[in-house]
Amino acid sequence: MAFLTMFPGAFFFFSVLMLCVVLIPPLYCVIDAATRSSQDFLLADSNRTLWIVLPLVFGILAAIVYLAAVLPKLKAAAT
Repeated sequence: MAFLTMFPGAFFFFSVLMLCVVLIPPLYCVIDAATRSSQDFLLADSNRTLWIVLPLVFGILAAIVYLAAVLPKLKAAAT
């Protein structure tokens, strides 16, 4: 903490960095799920509405699951 009090700009930079880490992946997942077709979700045995709502409610945890487990299935289903 002494570092952050000696350099107030570092606190701002750290805050912005953490905000980006927490907000950008869930927003990416919501946009990705909203722009994919419902047919892709059916072929991937998943639910489109669920993956639009979950990242908004659970944030980074749902985004990690979406990016690691659901997105590869959706990409495979789209081809």
